[in-house]
Amino acid sequence: MQRDGDPDPNEPADGPRQTGVIVLGAGWAGLAAAVELTAAGHPPLVIEAAPHPGGRAKGLSIPLAGTRRELDNGQHLLIGAYRQWLKLASTVGARQQQDFERMPMHLLGATGLSLRSARLPAPWHLLGALLGARGLPWRERWAVAALMMRLRLSGWQVPAGETVETLLERLGQPATLRSRLWHPLVLATMNTHPSAACAQTFANVLRDSLGGEANAADFILPSRTLSQVFPEHAARWLQNHGASLLCGVTVRSLQQTQGQWQVQTTAGRWLADQVVIALPAHASARLIAPLSGVHPGLAEVATALARFEYDSIATIYLAWPAGSISQLPRCLMLDEGPDTPGQWLFDRGVHGQERIAAVVVSLGGNVEEFESDKLAAQVAQQLVAQLSLPVPLDAKAVIDRRATFRCTPDRPKIRADALASPYGPGSNPMLERLTLAGDYVYPDYPATLESAVRSGIAAAARVLASN
Repeated sequence: MQRDGDPDPNEPADGPRQTGVIVLGAGWAGLAAAVELTAAGHPPLVIEAAPHPGGRAKGLSIPLAGTRRELDNGQHLLIGAYRQWLKLASTVGARQQQDFERMPMHLLGATGLSLRSARLPAPWHLLGALLGARGLPWRERWAVAALMMRLRLSGWQVPAGETVETLLERLGQPATLRSRLWHPLVLATMNTHPSAACAQTFANVLRDSLGGEANAADFILPSRTLSQVFPEHAARWLQNHGASLLCGVTVRSLQQTQGQWQVQTTAGRWLADQVVIALPAHASARLIAPLSGVHPGLAEVATALARFEYDSIATIYLAWPAGSISQLPRCLMLDEGPDTPGQWLFDRGVHGQERIAAVVVSLGGNVEEFESDKLAAQVAQQLVAQLSLPVPLDAKAVIDRRATFRCTPDRPKIRADALASPYGPGSNPMLERLTLAGDYVYPDYPATLESAVRSGIAAAARVLASN
């Protein structure tokens, strides 16, 4: 077994390999940074520990109804406000007709609620949706309109430290409206219970979706696996344009040496002028903490990175004989309760002889209380009862224990330049060439694919500016 400091059999005899920029991590943030750098003429080396790129949003082979199905490690709903991802996906070759389906927003609930975006310019599209809503009393329609109007008039700013639940109460949202509309939307966008979720972040999400241009609230549903929608396109594009992607390679340490950054990995050592750390917050903290001996200001940043708390999300995949169900809603808000944990249902279409659906359950921090088989059975019973569906052939739960950071008002606020910021602009040249990326590095948003992409773009811009 090789130990740190031993000669690396993968390393050239004349020492570490040289490169200009290294991106650590090939999740959506790392891929976004790499694409931006490559497009600007600085193709990086991208190092990823997993066998394939994609991070926490990629395809997964799942045994379901006796057959392995290519699905995802978690169900995602993208929206039209994900403009940076849409632009980047187009750059690397993703195509709407084959990779995803885009449709006007339609919030459909199992309890009869229906709110469909009108084909009108903003803000009339939302007014049209409220006028044409079903299952929503006029008092509640006015409450929705009043909340959006008051947030707009306030510049989409709310009191510091306010939670979403407090915001909803302060702006007079009826309890039934909160439970049927606002709570499901909070869980879908923030994966944090409204009683703890950050109101300012939710206001930012509303500003850029329901409060944005008419198509900003569009639903974008992947037609293929998440890997096929973006990471695989990005990986091919990078390799075709001069970048290098190493998967299955673990980063052991990051050190400063002779004015460069040395990256020690299971495949050898590299020296680079610039490094983008696009890893999960806890992994970034472990990599950065040892550097505080040379750069004491990093200790505080490493501590902040380690302070992120995480919530778990389960995706339950269910399969029925294709002929037994004529149609499923593309996207549906379920009626959640103590024994009915399913929150959102997504139709994944017909695979072979089965129709497959995905149901999302935000588990919070209490994942130990849930057994995957029991959770899958509960969701199956919930769909039979609430939607009058036949009993599925099979149901499987995929649980991601670190699916998302908990989006509370007091969570750490980290930006791409966080590593150099304790020293002031330009005062520490080495740390100016060490940049963070990840969904937690875009504090205006919760943990979303768009925030990951935007953080990667911001990291690339910082690298290019320092060059």
